[in-house]
Amino acid sequence: MAALALAVVGAVVGCAGPGSAVPGRKTVSASATPAETRAASGTPNSGDEANSTWDSETAALSDTGWDTIPLSRRYAAGRNDGTITNENSLTDGGGNLAQISFATEGGDYAPDVDKTGTFLVYASTQHRPTFDIYRKSVDGRTVTQLTTDPSDDLMPSIAPDGSKVAFASNRNGNWDLYIMPIGGGAPTQLTADTDDEVQPTWAPDGRRVAFSRKNGRTNTWEIWIVDTQNPGLRSFVCEGFLPRWSPEEKKDVLLFQRARQRGSRLYGVWTIELVQGEGLSPTEIVSAKNAAVLQPGWSPSGDKIVFTTVVNPGGDSEWPTQSDIWIINADGTRRIGLTNGRFRNMQPTWGADGRVYFVSNRGGIENIWSMAADGGQKAADSVEFAAETRKRTRDFAESGGVVPANNAAGRAPSGASADGTPDLLRSAPDFDGGN
Repeated sequence: MAALALAVVGAVVGCAGPGSAVPGRKTVSASATPAETRAASGTPNSGDEANSTWDSETAALSDTGWDTIPLSRRYAAGRNDGTITNENSLTDGGGNLAQISFATEGGDYAPDVDKTGTFLVYASTQHRPTFDIYRKSVDGRTVTQLTTDPSDDLMPSIAPDGSKVAFASNRNGNWDLYIMPIGGGAPTQLTADTDDEVQPTWAPDGRRVAFSRKNGRTNTWEIWIVDTQNPGLRSFVCEGFLPRWSPEEKKDVLLFQRARQRGSRLYGVWTIELVQGEGLSPTEIVSAKNAAVLQPGWSPSGDKIVFTTVVNPGGDSEWPTQSDIWIINADGTRRIGLTNGRFRNMQPTWGADGRVYFVSNRGGIENIWSMAADGGQKAADSVEFAAETRKRTRDFAESGGVVPANNAAGRAPSGASADGTPDLLRSAPDFDGGN
């Protein structure tokens, strides 16, 4: 799978400095065909079955001597109660975890669930190397392919009334925004600038769309708003990436990620108020000194935020080996970890059913999973604590160490690497370099 598409779909983990690369441009035909329905391939996996790396011998020992098992084996094992145990002695999954999509090739990414919690849309490479937009019911197995253009169609966002989908596509040579009916069909182009525009999000009024725009002059990512009924009417909000509009109709607030302009330059999560179209009072909600905090999303009520953390992100353009999903109150209090395991868990979105939908490779390739939002566990200290503990323990496990029986938190000798400073959409063979 092209590094370009992976980066643009929202897998970036570093900072958004001026030197960050923009999506590579390619010229492809601008076409779209009516939706077609295909059966999803593969067999259902429960949370237990998907974690196929369980060591049955280790699991059998869990009743009598779990804390004396070498951490290198405990780390890759499940308890025999259907949950996955990680190095912090927390659990991830079990009966609380459900698999939603079942791609057996390629992968499924960037889910968005409609306001009723009935169906979701997402980007997928399950049928060919480039991304298309798909729709499926939350509980069903059949999938409807909404786009079939040979370009990459990514980052779908469902309108509040469920009738339309906004998405980003490079079908005309660079990244622009499009809108199509929820049932598929020919899309309407919303933006047509030479700058790249990605990551649409709908306002509660169903008329305005906020998005990320790469400023070709400064090479920085900015957040803009466009009126879908009058696309020529646009307004600048602030510098930032991956905007998400608050679902609260009485508030005009955007959630987004922004990199520090000093030190580690790692991402944090921010909000900004919109007053007569102008962005005011930017507020940092959560950040971590040794982890990128990114891909934020609102709860249906707008009082909580879900996000991804990547510990000590590396400097390459690939997805991280491991990342986790967290929840926090919109006022920055009570951080709770939903996942705390050894998988790559990313791109969370909150459904109306009280579950968080996210992308994970726990079944071997990227698919969409869900977990009840109230199924997380309070961090012992903070994002930094959980992140650093995981990193230290993994290093300890790889060295063949054993966690003492009285060390329930799984703490191990230090050995974490220094903060990484990767660039957003970092240069790769099929990037254009951005400089």
